[in-house]
Amino acid sequence: MNILDYLDWRGDILFSEREFNEIDNIIFSTLAYTEMEGLISEDDEKKLTVSELYSEYVSAGYDQSKMIINPATLLKKASETERYKNVIVRNYVNKIDTEIKLQFSAVTFEFGNNFYIAYRGTDNTLVGWREDCNLSYLSRTPGQFEAVRYLNEIAGKSNNQLIVGGHSKGGNFAVYAGSFCDEAVKSRIIKIYSNDGPGFNDTVANSKEYLSVIPKTEHIITDSSVVGILLSSKTKRRVIKSSAMGLDQHNPYTWNVRCTEFEKADGLSQASVFMDNTISIWINSLSDENKRIFINTIFDFLENSGAKTLNDIADKKWEVYNSVLKAMTQMNNEKKLEIGFTIKKFFDASRDAIINFSND
Repeated sequence: MNILDYLDWRGDILFSEREFNEIDNIIFSTLAYTEMEGLISEDDEKKLTVSELYSEYVSAGYDQSKMIINPATLLKKASETERYKNVIVRNYVNKIDTEIKLQFSAVTFEFGNNFYIAYRGTDNTLVGWREDCNLSYLSRTPGQFEAVRYLNEIAGKSNNQLIVGGHSKGGNFAVYAGSFCDEAVKSRIIKIYSNDGPGFNDTVANSKEYLSVIPKTEHIITDSSVVGILLSSKTKRRVIKSSAMGLDQHNPYTWNVRCTEFEKADGLSQASVFMDNTISIWINSLSDENKRIFINTIFDFLENSGAKTLNDIADKKWEVYNSVLKAMTQMNNEKKLEIGFTIKKFFDASRDAIINFSND
């Protein structure tokens, strides 16, 4: 059973009859990928029920079928259920700024006396993926700043209980916002969900603000997770089963559901453990400056080719390849040495991870 099957099974039961659970959490986090531009405003001027949102979404002609996580099927099914159709969807925001390297989107779901504040994960823009990588060395990215601002602002609109969550980078934003929001807001948060979201660099992971929300935080990852194991997380990871393999497990539609919970896995797969060890060794072997130069160089090459999204790279792969190759040949010697050093460190980390794995 997956989240779509859950709606068939649970959809006729109101939240007032059966309380919110972790499957409701991932449904809201997945619905946050829905394009709502022009349908719901960031302020309180326009809000819709889930049922109304689906009708306006269809009327607007939005097509998200090329997205790996396409929310349209989930939105349609949720709009037809007693449990979800009257949930209020409000305060949608979507910001992309290539100058400050920002990709941020969030929306709030209101049911009963609860707000579920959902942060969207990475879209297919290069600026979004660059910000993901910047998490490795920045103590606060522009998106994390926006996440804190949004949570404080939404909390000020009512005295509702707060549940904060997101999928992928959205999970990172949820935990960060819950950690660094105003203390009065933090006291109203009853749960924080990071659904296969990456962790933080050591500066954030060791902060008193982050450590203070660990008891409220649920970090859910799949048994072959790639994204959810990245960077530091002091929260105990809860490993669940998926019907997919490898990176495809990042898609919430593949997560196995048992009644109102995810199906528990015995632990991480050997491949995921190896990847976790390799990335950890590699990241820890680099200075923040090494990380900054490597990330900026790679994404500058891609963006200078004219590509703005992952689809652009796929559709114009030869143009992008030739542009990147030309840029690489024109790099000065200092930059070439820096990039070569970082790549060498990755292979060193892989070797060390293999040795550690063999000795276990």
